[in-house]
Amino acid sequence: MRAPSGKFLEPNAMTSPSASQKSLTLQQIFAPVADGLIGINDALRGIATLDYPIVKGSVEAIIAAGGKRLRPAILFLCANFHNYDLEKLVPMAAAIELLHTASLVHDDTIDNSLIRRGLPTLNSVMDEGTTVLVGDFLFAKSAVLSTMGGKMRATRIFAESLVTISEGEIEQKFSSHHMTATIDQYYKRIYSKTAVLFAAAGEIGAVVADAPEDEIERLRFYSKQLGMAFQVVDDILDVHSTAEQIGKPTGGDLRQGTMTLPTFLYMEKASPSEQADVERVIEGFDRSDAAVNAVLARINASDAVSRAAQVARTFVEEAKSAIASMPDVPARRSLLDLADFVIQREY
Repeated sequence: MRAPSGKFLEPNAMTSPSASQKSLTLQQIFAPVADGLIGINDALRGIATLDYPIVKGSVEAIIAAGGKRLRPAILFLCANFHNYDLEKLVPMAAAIELLHTASLVHDDTIDNSLIRRGLPTLNSVMDEGTTVLVGDFLFAKSAVLSTMGGKMRATRIFAESLVTISEGEIEQKFSSHHMTATIDQYYKRIYSKTAVLFAAAGEIGAVVADAPEDEIERLRFYSKQLGMAFQVVDDILDVHSTAEQIGKPTGGDLRQGTMTLPTFLYMEKASPSEQADVERVIEGFDRSDAAVNAVLARINASDAVSRAAQVARTFVEEAKSAIASMPDVPARRSLLDLADFVIQREY
């Protein structure tokens, strides 16, 4: 199994969370950039400018539902080392969050998901065509915002990330329901799906703040590895939690014919008959609740979840090592704490 890269590993990197760090909330972690996060919420509230009340209300609800605001927070924290100019940073952070939101709208449409964050998805209350158009509207709004940071390089990073996300969606569409995918393809997919936007947030924050090139590279790498860990943990939660914990039905990836890391690792040690049961689910021959739940039970009874969790921890260790030698400012402590938070989500 190919695992994290090892880039920027340093012998004295702080990679183990302390007991006090384990109890930190996101609000505490994001304290150094609370002003920026207030600004982004204000910016996002002005997005829903459509003249159609039903659609306008739906867009407002999507934005209000929010989430953890991880990507904007990363952007602000990575900018906090140098020229922290909120007038330039807030539009870029809003663009990143809006791009993330638009991608979720399209994801839910492609996957026919009805619940997200415990709430009905847009495509559960609108027809598919309208939902796609709303997603496109959010993509367009995010693109406009990305031009307002005053840095052409930041806008280019944003645009390249959008291309990568779109390519990842296309690849997932054509590779689902097949057992021919590899773990290397899985890592590529979660980079396109999740980590690229984390990486863009870190890099854009550093670029807009006029950080030196070495720090830009380190902050992008930190953010990318954090995003990889975040998605691995998400994939663990999909097989090893309850619907109440994650705000949507568990086993969703199996039902959609998508191979994730816990399933790959389970298949490595499964018997031929156990592998055949997984294949029937992934390839769509039997996606009954009984079949899916049987596969989930076997994955959880194996060591696949603990092995996948170790991969996530390795990504986090690499992320923390990348910024270990950077200036010891509050933002650096927050980035280290955030890395710990990502792998301490319940699973």
